[in-house]
Amino acid sequence: MLGENSGKNFRKGFTLIELMVAMFIFVLLLGAMVAVSVAGFRSYGKSKAIKTVTEDVGFAINSITKDVRMGKIESADNTGSTPSASLVVTLNRNQKMVCYKISATLTSLDLCDSNSDCSTTSNCKSLVDLSGAGMTFDATSGFRNQKTAPIPNPTVRGWAEINLNIASPSMETDSISVQSTVSSRDYGWQNVTP
Repeated sequence: MLGENSGKNFRKGFTLIELMVAMFIFVLLLGAMVAVSVAGFRSYGKSKAIKTVTEDVGFAINSITKDVRMGKIESADNTGSTPSASLVVTLNRNQKMVCYKISATLTSLDLCDSNSDCSTTSNCKSLVDLSGAGMTFDATSGFRNQKTAPIPNPTVRGWAEINLNIASPSMETDSISVQSTVSSRDYGWQNVTP
């Protein structure tokens, strides 16, 4: 009643080929999981960088519009199609002249103390720094402005348009555009005595 293989000791197990096929499938699955994880981390990093830059630019726009609204535009009129890289404003609260300017490398927006223009500035601080994010302002970024003096009233009024467009070649996304137009009025605080 013994079978024909009764004298041999057989153990059932994996053959070398089965083991190699199983390891190959495991490596493929592991590689796919790693690729999906890396893509997810990159996507998270890109979206975080874009969010941070957008918040920084929004804060800068708010600072500029507040100073223009409550101050006096000193920059020469610029209503043409080419924006200026700088905007000079006299702050009414302390009669200090400041300059907002986009750097020549298009990687930062700076706030500087100014005498009459932005070329001889000192004590600059960066409001937006794009160098670490792999982004730059594009050529359409800048300021357009016009100042007008009403005939009966000596206070200076005008407007400023702020365009901050951020190109993101490393992020593979469309550019980020933040724009604002604000009216200016010199409230004449320098004539008010406390």
